[in-house]
Amino acid sequence: MFRLSPSLLARCVSAIPLNTWQGNSRHLAKLNRIYNMEQRKVIVFHEEDSDSVDISFRFVSEKRKVDRIFNLRRKKDEELSTVLSRISTNISKNETKKKRKKGASEGNEGEGVSIPVTMVELSESDEKRPVALDTSCYDAFVNSAVKNALVIDDNNYHLDLNPPVVKAVELPKCVMAGYPLTVGKFKTLFADRKNCTFRWFRSEEKFETPKEAQSKLHAIKWVDLEVAYSVSPTNEDVGCLLKVVITPYLNDRRGEDVEVISSTLVSAGPGVCPFEHRHEHTAVLAGEKSLRVISYNILADLYADGDFARKHLFPTCPSYAMDIDYRKQLLIKELLGYNGDLICMQEVDEKVFNYDLEPVLSHIGFEGHFDAKAGQVTEGLAVFYRTGKLRLLERNRFVLSTELQTNVLFSDMWEKLQTNEKVKERVSERSTVLQVSVLESVEDPSRIIVLGNTHLYFHPNADHIRILQGGICMQLLQQIICLYQTKNPGKDVSLLFCGDFNSTPEFGIYRFMTTQLIDSEDIDWSSCPEECIKGVEIYHNYEMESACGLPPYTNYTVGFYGCLDYIFYQTDKFTVKKVIPMPTHEEVTEHTALPSITFPSDHIAIIADLEFVAR
Repeated sequence: MFRLSPSLLARCVSAIPLNTWQGNSRHLAKLNRIYNMEQRKVIVFHEEDSDSVDISFRFVSEKRKVDRIFNLRRKKDEELSTVLSRISTNISKNETKKKRKKGASEGNEGEGVSIPVTMVELSESDEKRPVALDTSCYDAFVNSAVKNALVIDDNNYHLDLNPPVVKAVELPKCVMAGYPLTVGKFKTLFADRKNCTFRWFRSEEKFETPKEAQSKLHAIKWVDLEVAYSVSPTNEDVGCLLKVVITPYLNDRRGEDVEVISSTLVSAGPGVCPFEHRHEHTAVLAGEKSLRVISYNILADLYADGDFARKHLFPTCPSYAMDIDYRKQLLIKELLGYNGDLICMQEVDEKVFNYDLEPVLSHIGFEGHFDAKAGQVTEGLAVFYRTGKLRLLERNRFVLSTELQTNVLFSDMWEKLQTNEKVKERVSERSTVLQVSVLESVEDPSRIIVLGNTHLYFHPNADHIRILQGGICMQLLQQIICLYQTKNPGKDVSLLFCGDFNSTPEFGIYRFMTTQLIDSEDIDWSSCPEECIKGVEIYHNYEMESACGLPPYTNYTVGFYGCLDYIFYQTDKFTVKKVIPMPTHEEVTEHTALPSITFPSDHIAIIADLEFVAR
């Protein structure tokens, strides 16, 4: 990612058509700031507590043959005289370079002329009074009690302090017909991100290659597409360049437009994806008193972007389809088409949450939050809820290993684990977290949902660890439910528990969730003989079932397939109104395994419509 500060200019990663991708190569496109030439201005930025001042302006002079944006970052206590001298020097150097270039071709080397630069106070009568040269940069540009103007080459440049600005932005490397395109890594300064406008254009002309398009960039005629946060190119746009013009706002205050032109062409997509068949069952929202719940492990880029993953974990997936920019295009289209009310996700990269999922879903009426795993890990859990149906009352993040060692609820369990140093160490090192969201129904505020979302430990010989983790999760959820029942005796509090439990139905986690008990003699306590857990029993008080039943698999890779993902619901609080059919086995295996060119993850989203039980 490229940042504007201090230069206020940026570059952005642009789309690369599928047939031109080469490993991790990146094509850059310039982010152009479109200055209003009818208004000469100097844009000044100073963030609170910063010890510097950023200064940016466009200087255009036919006489001097200069047309350039100049950017400076100066210390706030630097004297004005030094700042003005630096501005003059920078412009003069630019003029000198042009004259030297021209002089070399004509046999005459030109010399730059000093550019007069001063600062004046402006009164209502347009009287100009020079600002003292020993004034600090901060007082001259930021803290002046009167209007100041920079006078460059006898032209007044008014100061514009802290206007809304686009600070950073990216376009994805992958732009495909039929898939929603949004800006990525979008950052603003002194602006309301959600009130910015996005105007999309495509080139009138089609091109054979990106190189041909770039060679004709300045002659391109642009055709309006739409004004929207995202745009979905069509088959008619294949072979065209795309451009977006972004206008930042803060209330009614408008900043300078910026434009980004992709440096590649719109390409054809992978055809109809299996999730589009599932969309036929989710074309309309779940009805009143119902919630469409989704649980989905979306495969973190952290685990997919590497030679080992590409060669050994997911060898059947083409490298371009493993790229996160490609997978995000599929993922966003898939999620939007499900029309969910409650979305629980696992293996969410923090950057994907911040720059892709949250911005896109917030524009269609969702709010959400992210919780990273414990330790130095940049992936974790995310929950999104439709604000028209649900309101957040509280959220918590529990690190299971920490709770086990410090929470009085688990003191007996922790004491019994002391007898086996290996299992004690293994449990303590886990980064697993439980994400808890307490949600209130907007339609019926007397209904409260305690939602758990987790991703349990993955190792094949760790069923005993997963049972411990499941027991810790349910005790924490039960504690929160009891607290809300006590505080709100007139309200109905129910439980949903979603996630990737990394356990197929024949093992302990499913038995625990559906039978409420794992006794101390259960076989799974000995899943790793040298870490055998003795004397521990776990239980919970709720009648729970899997909303989507037990599909043959929710995870399908070259080396493994099985049902690992569940939406557990409280059977006396909800009924299953509809389960969205899973893809067919032929669809899943069309490209051998997952992920593939039509599946963005090695997991499959599970989806069910749950209806509140009448009281």
